[in-house]
Amino acid sequence: MAELQMLLEEEIPSGKRALLESYQNLTRVADYCESNYIQAPDKRKALEETKAYTTQSLASVAYQINALANNVLQLLDIQASQLRRMESSINHISQTVDIHKEKVARREIGILTTNKNTSRTHKIIAPANMERPVRYIRKPIDYTVLDDVGHGVKHGNNQPARTGTLSRTNPPTQKPPSPPMSGRGTLGRNTPYKTLEPVKPPTVPNDYMTSPARLGSQHSPGRTASLNQRPRTHSGSSGGSGSRENSGSSSIGIPIAVPTPSPPTVGPVADSPTPPPPPPPDEMPMFDDSPPPPPPPPVDYEDEEAAVVQYNDPYADGDPAWAPKNYIEKVVAIYDYTKDKDDELSFMEGAIIYVIKKNDDGWYEGVCNRVTGLFPGNYVESIMHYAD
Repeated sequence: MAELQMLLEEEIPSGKRALLESYQNLTRVADYCESNYIQAPDKRKALEETKAYTTQSLASVAYQINALANNVLQLLDIQASQLRRMESSINHISQTVDIHKEKVARREIGILTTNKNTSRTHKIIAPANMERPVRYIRKPIDYTVLDDVGHGVKHGNNQPARTGTLSRTNPPTQKPPSPPMSGRGTLGRNTPYKTLEPVKPPTVPNDYMTSPARLGSQHSPGRTASLNQRPRTHSGSSGGSGSRENSGSSSIGIPIAVPTPSPPTVGPVADSPTPPPPPPPDEMPMFDDSPPPPPPPPVDYEDEEAAVVQYNDPYADGDPAWAPKNYIEKVVAIYDYTKDKDDELSFMEGAIIYVIKKNDDGWYEGVCNRVTGLFPGNYVESIMHYAD
C-alpha cells in the first residue's frame, strides 16, 4: 500500500515534471543551434556541436519516458493484485452468507420434523418352543391326476376298453414293402401316412424267373408251377408292383405290391408261359403314371409294453401233426389276409403259421392248417416276441 502511495504521490508526478522540463530545454537548445550555425565561421564545427546536443537531448527524453512508463506499469500491477484480493474476499463473504442461509433453512425444516425412536433389537429371534419335524409318509403316486389337463387327442368313435391286448388298426393297404436299400428312404414309425413318390423301376433279366432264390421249398406238389408264374419285380423301395399289376387282380381293400427283386442268377428259363419282361431303361418312362399304394398305417403303441396280441394256440405245448419237421420260427397273424394268387395263404387274425423260408423281398413261405404258400411278412409277428 505504501509503495502504491509513493508511486502515485512522488515518482509519477516527478517523472511528468521532468518530461515538461526536457520539452522546454529542447526548445532552447534548438534555437541556440540554429543561431550558432548561422553565425559561426566554421560551419563544420557548428554542425558537430548541433549533433552532440541532439543526441544528448534524445537520450535524456528517452530515459525519462522509460522511467515514467515503468512507474505506471508497476502501479497497474499493484492495483490488479489489490483487485484480486478484493474479489477473493467478496467470494468468501458470499460463501459465508450461503452457509448461513443453509443453516437457517435446515433449522427451520428441523422444527417441522419429529424425532424417530428406534429400538435396537435382534432381527432373528429363536423360537421358545422348537417344532418337531413331521415324519415323512410316502404316498402312492396317482398317474391319472393330470389326465384331464391340457389338449389331448380325442377320438370321435368309441373304442372298446383295453383288456391287456394291443388294439389293432385296419389291415395294411399293401403287401410288405421291399427291404430298405442303400440310398433310399424307408418308412419309420414317425413317418406321415402318405403316398411315396414313384421311382424308376429296374430292368429284370429273363433268367431271374427261375432263380434259386425265388423257387422256394419243394415240400408240396404244384409249388414249382406256381412259383414259376410269379416273377416279382418291384420299383425300388416304394412298393410298386410289376407282374402283379398284369395279373388282373385289383382288390380295392388290399392293393397289390411286389417287393424288390433279388440279384439275378444264371439258370434255365421255365417252359411255362410268363409275362414279357419290362422294357429297357432307355425306353421306359422316368416315373410311373400311377403312384404306388401307401405303406401300412402305423399301429397305436400307446400301451406297447403291456399290450399283447390275443391268439388261440391250442398247440402251445407242442406242434400239431401237420406242422413241418423243420421250420424257422412260429408266427401269429396280426391281420386278416386273403390270397390273391393260388400259391398264397389265406388266414385270419390269430392264426398260427410255421415259417419254412424267408425271402429277401419280405415275403415268407409257411404252413398253416396243412396248406403251404406265400404270405406277406408284415402281417405276422413272431410268437417269441410275446414270450415275456
